[in-house]
Amino acid sequence: MITAKDALAADLSKLTPARLKAASFKELDELAAKIRQFLIDSNAVTGGHIGANLGTIELSLALHHVFESPEDKIIWDTGHQGYTHKIATGRADKFRTLNTFGGMSRFVTKTESEHDIIEASHGGTAISVALGIALAKALKGDTRSVIAVIGDGSMSEGLAYEGLNHAAVASHTNLVIVLNDNGYAISPGFGGLHNYLQSLKPGTKDPEQFFTALGLDYIGPVDGHNVEAVSKALERAKASTQIPIVHVKTEKGHGWKPADGHPFRLHFSFPFDPQTGKAKDGAAYIGYQDVAAAVIGEEMERDERIVAITPSTLYASGLLPVFKKFPDRCFDPGMEEQHALTMTVGFAIERYKPVIVFQSTFLQRAFDSLVHDVCFGNLPTLILAVRSGFAGYDNPTHHGIYDFSYWRGLPNLRVMYPKDRYELERMVRTELKEMTGPTIIAMPYGPVDEFDKAVLDEPASAFARPQVVSAGKDMTIVAVGHKFAVAREAAERLKKKGIDCGLVNLRHLKPLPEEALAEILGKLPKVVTLEEGVLDGGVGSAIAALVVDRRLTCEVLRLGVPTQFVPPGSQDELLKIHGLDVEGVLKRVREFWNIDA
Repeated sequence: MITAKDALAADLSKLTPARLKAASFKELDELAAKIRQFLIDSNAVTGGHIGANLGTIELSLALHHVFESPEDKIIWDTGHQGYTHKIATGRADKFRTLNTFGGMSRFVTKTESEHDIIEASHGGTAISVALGIALAKALKGDTRSVIAVIGDGSMSEGLAYEGLNHAAVASHTNLVIVLNDNGYAISPGFGGLHNYLQSLKPGTKDPEQFFTALGLDYIGPVDGHNVEAVSKALERAKASTQIPIVHVKTEKGHGWKPADGHPFRLHFSFPFDPQTGKAKDGAAYIGYQDVAAAVIGEEMERDERIVAITPSTLYASGLLPVFKKFPDRCFDPGMEEQHALTMTVGFAIERYKPVIVFQSTFLQRAFDSLVHDVCFGNLPTLILAVRSGFAGYDNPTHHGIYDFSYWRGLPNLRVMYPKDRYELERMVRTELKEMTGPTIIAMPYGPVDEFDKAVLDEPASAFARPQVVSAGKDMTIVAVGHKFAVAREAAERLKKKGIDCGLVNLRHLKPLPEEALAEILGKLPKVVTLEEGVLDGGVGSAIAALVVDRRLTCEVLRLGVPTQFVPPGSQDELLKIHGLDVEGVLKRVREFWNIDA
């Protein structure tokens, strides 16, 4: 039997940009209501960026009504707000595959459609990319429009300001900038630009000063949930002789009551009840970031010098309770990763103890700050990198599998990776008490592991060394972080096959505990390193270099991820694909040493 939901999905799957361009405003309003219901119903089953996309329905329809995609290039910043754009370009039937391996991406992605120009899962890129396309078109005499749709949260990125600065003087191009202003990035907006944009209301006649002072043709503010008003503003922008910026006021989670009482207006959700917005049973869990945040809160009670920072990822940091309890010592500067990290240096200079929490994919954006400001300055800063390793069904760039490779060569930097919640608690608490220099503690995505509570009472001298969980005469597996569980089971399986295999929990990745490792590995003929990161420049490479430099006689098998972009997927799916589950480890051991394992 075909349900009403199936019928709606089938109807929406027939949409094309040409159909939207020919539609009346009344038809577009009716279509917006259908899309809103479809997104709520479909995301309730699959999970997704529901709040972010309920706010861009009318804007997306207006864009496709005024412009002709893909001849006109529409570039989304960030790409998680492109669900209606996907529906408008004939992909409604793919929403059932969202958050499944090989299914539809959470973001706009050029691998899915000619209407998706770039794959943007980080903020602040649209204006620069769009300007590059527009300048290239101008050189060719191509008069088609290029539209950068940038959220107000992304507009706070340094890269966006750089792009805006150049765009303002490129009036010979057909660039159109659309500022989607909903007052949020992920967390609520922050800062002077945010406050300024909030002061501009649709229907008011106050003169706009910031954008016009740069030489841009400011159009707005426009009610972003009025398709006709947005369309007319976009038509005016097309005819502008300057670079136009269309300021569209939207509401995150628009038209859905559960978003009204949520601190991030339900930016993203796992599968949920469409009536209440509450996640379904089994979707919520205690993550490593929650354990770390609890320790931070406890230590902030004892030490007034500790300050906590996270750049617009409060919901993913576990720090919300800490921010509520210590508002004067907690800072969320918005989507400003470089600024947030460099700001820790100022706190450290004034003898505070800054702890900053990143999703590791966004820490990449602050690489220069990490090198030039934090490491070169060699001042105490504690960085917690959440979602190191495979990061689930987000964009391939969200995986934290490149982390150690670009951290490894930085002077003064210490890096640790706990195997479970107890090691994490011990590491965070110790660092917040002592804090002697730049330190990163990496944490995986997903629920916490609980292996060894006794580590909380382990002597400091022992905790500073690799943990020899079991000794082996034939072989040992050196496990990095949360690969401990796989390594432990693989070692046990090898023992049952008559191979005396040991297990080492590395804990400290940088500086590598060379003396201790040389002592452990020097007694063994075979060593396996296991990490959820790329092999080039990874922990296995560091250990292999140690073996060569110390002239140890053991053979080393490095297990990790090839240096490539990995598609989104669950932990189990990606581990199996890359041979990092138990069966994969045993298979590689058998093949490498030609033994019965």
